Amino acid sequence: MIRKMKPSIDEKKLPLLLQTLAKIGLNSHGGIDRVAFSKADIEGRLWVAEQMERAGMSVYTDAAGNTVGRYPGRENARPPIVLGSHTDTVPNGGKFDGALGVLASVDCIHALNREKLHLRHPVEVINFAAEEATMAGGTFGSQAMTGKINLARLDKPAWDGRIVREHLKDAGLDPDNLAQAARGAGSVAAFLELHIEQGGILASSEIPIGIVDGIVGIRRYDVKFNGYANHAGTTPMDLRQDALVMAAAFILDVRGIAVHWGIVGTVGTVHVHPGAPNVIPGRVELSVEIRGLDEKMIENAEGDLKEKAEKAKADFERITYVKPVKSALLITETIIEACKELSLDYKIMGSGAGHDAMSMASIAPQAMLFVPSQKGISHSPDEFTDMENCILGANILLSALIKLDRKF
Repeated sequence: MIRKMKPSIDEKKLPLLLQTLAKIGLNSHGGIDRVAFSKADIEGRLWVAEQMERAGMSVYTDAAGNTVGRYPGRENARPPIVLGSHTDTVPNGGKFDGALGVLASVDCIHALNREKLHLRHPVEVINFAAEEATMAGGTFGSQAMTGKINLARLDKPAWDGRIVREHLKDAGLDPDNLAQAARGAGSVAAFLELHIEQGGILASSEIPIGIVDGIVGIRRYDVKFNGYANHAGTTPMDLRQDALVMAAAFILDVRGIAVHWGIVGTVGTVHVHPGAPNVIPGRVELSVEIRGLDEKMIENAEGDLKEKAEKAKADFERITYVKPVKSALLITETIIEACKELSLDYKIMGSGAGHDAMSMASIAPQAMLFVPSQKGISHSPDEFTDMENCILGANILLSALIKLDRKF
C-alpha cells in the first residue's frame, strides 16, 4: 500500500490541469501543435501563468520568453529551489512531454499554499521557452537563462524555414536582449525536473519512478559526399562517381561505430542532389547524431566517424556539441528517500533525451525523475502516461522539494 503524505498533490486537480492544457493547440489528428512562439504556444503559456498565480505565485516572463512563477520562502534572500520543464511541443506532439513537469510543479505549490506552508527557500516554477528542437536546436530558453545561448542560432532557420529571430520578434521578444535572461552560478539552490521517460524501460518493467543519474551528451554533424552527376542511362557502372553509393557505406558505418562504442548513432536526414531518377547523384548531404553518457566513448566514436568520412573524401563538420551531464548525488539520494517513504519501486537510469536540466546543470545542482510512458511512445499523439503515475511522480517531486529545502 502506498502511504499518504501531507502536503500532497490534489488527485483531482492535476488531471484537470493536464486535460485543460491539452485542449490548447489540439489538432484534428489528436496531436498537439504548440510549437515554440506560435499563437498556441503563447496561449498555453499565458494559461499556465494564470495557474501559477492561482497557486500563490508572483509571475513574470524573462527576456528569453521563460515564464517564471515565484512562491516566497521564510528566508526569502536565499537562492530559490527551482522546479520546471516546458509546454511547447513538436509539431503534432503529445499531451505529456514537458507539460507534466510544469503542471505537476504548479500543483506542488498549490499543495504548499493549501497548507499555508512556506519553505525556508523561495520556490520557483519555470515554464522554459522552446525546449523542443524547433528553433534551430533545443533548450532555447534554458540555454538563455544559463548564459549558454549561441547567438548565431538566431539567424538560422527554424522548423518552418523562417529564421529564429523572426519567431522571437513575432512573439514580442527582443532577439538582441537575450542576455538579460541569464543567471549566474549559485543563483539557484537546486533544480529538479519531472518528465515522462520517452522510452519503454519503466513501462516494460512496471516500475513507476525512474531516477536519472545522467543525461546523454549529444554531437551532431553535417557530412557531404561529392561525386559527379551524370546520365544514369549512358554511364557504365565502373565509370560512375555516385555520391549516394559513397554515403550508403558511411550510413552503415554510423551504426557499426555506435554499436562498437556502446552509444547510439542516427542518420536523420539525407539530401540527394540533383534528385532526379535518371541522374547519378552528384552530391549527398547527411545529418548524423551520436549520443552517450560517457564522453570518452563519444569522443572515440567521433574520431572513427571522421576517419571514415576522410577515407570517402567527404566533408565532415561538427555542428552541435553538448556534454553529458551527471546528476547531483545529494538530489538523487533525496528522491530515493522520497520513494522509500512512499513504498515505491524505482530505477536508477540515464536519460537518452536532452532536457532543460542539462542547461541548468551549469548554474545549479540538478536531477530529474521519470514516470513511465506507455510503450515508450513520445513526440506523438499516441503519447500516454496514466494519471496514477502522473500523480505518483508529482508526489515524489513535492516530497523531494520539501526534503531538499532542509539540505541546501
